[in-house]
Amino acid sequence: MVMYLVFRCSCGRHLYAEEGARTRSCPCGKRSELSRVRVLARAADAREAGALVRELQMGDREMTGFRSAG
Repeated sequence: MVMYLVFRCSCGRHLYAEEGARTRSCPCGKRSELSRVRVLARAADAREAGALVRELQMGDREMTGFRSAG
């Protein structure tokens, strides 16, 4: 069973990646080595990981510059 890791890029954006992956690229252009990131959460599937990322990102929107579309 594939697990997903939820972590934060140095730009402030929250991301997720499969546990076995070595790196993950952020839309900001930075490539993070997953062995060096601080894991904020683990999820059983991609849908759950996406929900966690959205929850974390919207909770910190003032700090990162992101805002709700609604």
